[in-house]
Order: sequence, then structure tokens, then C-alpha cells
Amino acid sequence: MAHEESPHPLRHVVDVGDEQPLWAGASSKILLRDASDATLRRVALASPHGEDHAERLRAWAAEAAERGYAVSSSKWDEGLTAVAVPVTGRTGKVIASLSLSGPSHRFPYEAVERFASELTAAARLISDQGFRHPLSGDR
Repeated sequence: MAHEESPHPLRHVVDVGDEQPLWAGASSKILLRDASDATLRRVALASPHGEDHAERLRAWAAEAAERGYAVSSSKWDEGLTAVAVPVTGRTGKVIASLSLSGPSHRFPYEAVERFASELTAAARLISDQGFRHPLSGDR
């Protein structure tokens, strides 16, 4: 994981190595795209929402897959919005997500669309360069 901090005094910072829950947020919607029912159930059970949350996770992941990106507002931190896109391995499987987050007032619909487009282009470059990851199936 890597990050770039905003020059704005009001910003959201996720430090390298910080763990985020897989049951909330834009990146989780991307990372869970190809998840099995058993995996979704485990993630849901780890959430404060319980086992019934698995269906919502599946719906969010499906919506993100159809759209090509995911958006999340105030799901993990109040007042924050994030946009995430998939980074895929050579097989097309999602192996990582690339995301941008910040104060929600800087993420109007038009900005979300632009951020998603720019993130998608960057993720495509990463994928095309043969990004290697243990989950990619590329050995």
C-alpha cells in the first residue's frame, strides 16, 4: 500500500499498514467482487451488522463491478467519501484496489465521476505492467 497526502489542511490520511474493515468502504466493494458466499459470510459476521450483511456486501460488490468503480460515503469515518477501482491480474481477477478518499464536501457527483475515470486509467496502467501479487494467479 502507498499513499499521497493532500496539501489541504483538512484531509483524510490512511497510513501505510493501517487496517481497514472489509465490511465497509469503497475498496471493500471492489475487493469482494469475486468473493465466495463463505467469504462474504465471514466478513459479514465480523461486522457490527451480523450475518445478514452478507447479502448487502454481495449487492454492493455487484453494483461496483457493473459500474466499474465503487463509492462510499461515511461508511467507516463520518464525513469522508472514497472512490475505488479494481486493479486486476492477468487473469482478470481483482487483486487490489486503487482508491482516493477525502472530506465529503470535496466529492460532488461530478468530481466522483472524474476521480473514478482517472483512477481507472491509473489502475489499468498498474494492471498492464503485470502487477504481481500472491492472489493474482500469475506465477
